[in-house]
Amino acid sequence: MPNQNPFGHSLKATLLCACAVIMSACTTTGPIGSQEPAPVVQRPAEPIATTPTDTQTPTPTPNEIPKAPVDTVDAPEANTPAVETPKEPERVPAVPAGTYYNNRDGMTPPHMTGRDTKRLALLLPFSTSSSRLAQEAQSMYRAAEMAVFARQDTDVLLIALDTKGTEDGARSATKAAISAGADVILGPILANNVKAATKEARKTKTPLIAFSTDQTVAGDGAYLLSFPPEAEVARIIDYVSSTGTTRFAFLGPDSAYGRRVKTAFDAKVEANFGEVTAAESYAGNDITVMQAPAQKLAKFYAEGEAQARANNDATPMSFEAILLPEGGTALRSLAPLLPYYDIDPAEVQFMGTSRWADPDTVREPALSRGLFAGPDKDTQQPFLDSYDRTYGETASTLASLAYDAVMMGAYVADGDPKQRYARAENPQGFYGVDGLVSFDYDGRPQRGLAVYQILNGRFVVIDPAPRTVSGGS
Repeated sequence: MPNQNPFGHSLKATLLCACAVIMSACTTTGPIGSQEPAPVVQRPAEPIATTPTDTQTPTPTPNEIPKAPVDTVDAPEANTPAVETPKEPERVPAVPAGTYYNNRDGMTPPHMTGRDTKRLALLLPFSTSSSRLAQEAQSMYRAAEMAVFARQDTDVLLIALDTKGTEDGARSATKAAISAGADVILGPILANNVKAATKEARKTKTPLIAFSTDQTVAGDGAYLLSFPPEAEVARIIDYVSSTGTTRFAFLGPDSAYGRRVKTAFDAKVEANFGEVTAAESYAGNDITVMQAPAQKLAKFYAEGEAQARANNDATPMSFEAILLPEGGTALRSLAPLLPYYDIDPAEVQFMGTSRWADPDTVREPALSRGLFAGPDKDTQQPFLDSYDRTYGETASTLASLAYDAVMMGAYVADGDPKQRYARAENPQGFYGVDGLVSFDYDGRPQRGLAVYQILNGRFVVIDPAPRTVSGGS
């Protein structure tokens, strides 16, 4: 698998509007690729496509979904290779022996006729009623656009479709993608949308690389390119257990997220031959609902300390580490309660999830020395910088996933359709702007995460994210 920087080079948007479709053509050289989003189409129209070049740069696009049609194709810039088009349309250039063509019936712009076209469909909720989700979709669209034009080759055709954020919309968009000849589908985001899309994609054995964190919708041809909390919990417990810690406590919200984290926490502690000696939860995110459970844990901790002193420290502590799966204001309300009730963070290791990765977290004294697992920020930074330079704004939380999905989709689409699931499950994994990820047949992501510690008011990597799977290349 190539180990090259997936950022930089160029981008030039080609917009098509006839039933509101946005298309882009491009190629890649390794197991990570990118595609472009666009509004819903029932019958994809013939695209107008240009070929990205190294001298092109991304052009910032408005916040709304692109709508304006492109009536003409810009001429190539100086010293830029033009798109090769056969002088006689009916002739197809000679193909090297052994080359496999993906040219099933489907959307093919004129300049890609005769090429080994890889069709990728990007399904996002552009017209959802949630403004936050619509903004996320727009940012993911832009990231995918960047990835398409960062590629060097021109054998990828991107077809972007709007799911509207509903199951019916996801189902319709998937059918449209398959009708357009999509070799791989990227998206959707929401779990119920993924489930509906997978059911349609499975009929033609079309791999689906989705963005949901709900691992129950993975499998059956659906691969989740996301950061599920279970992976973060596993990473941090493995690390802390490796230091000799065996007794753990939990203090977190009684929410869907909190329960997922707690389940993963219990299982991983047990797998590491440890013990969860105490657990408390609360409903809501206000300090008033956090005080009572924090006091209960503090009382249990104090009893353990008293017993240890009575036995000349022969009795182990009540717990040596505690998981606080919160973020933002809720975390900054929760963490200070523990030292306030005499649970000393110098004696007990505070741990968290990637929700701790907030600049304000480092300003909370109680979290100094705290640990959490998350993606490698050094790997992500070039993408974030490039996105900011291109669009003059900060990339959304999921934008980098869309970038990596395009690269990965291009790899999965490259070759015999019967082997696409096998390529998605490549045991070497894929290395992109979000670091290492690999999949088993169950479609759940195995993420290469770094372990961070809060030291001197900043996040410090104390155990780097792996760059290979079990020593693979």
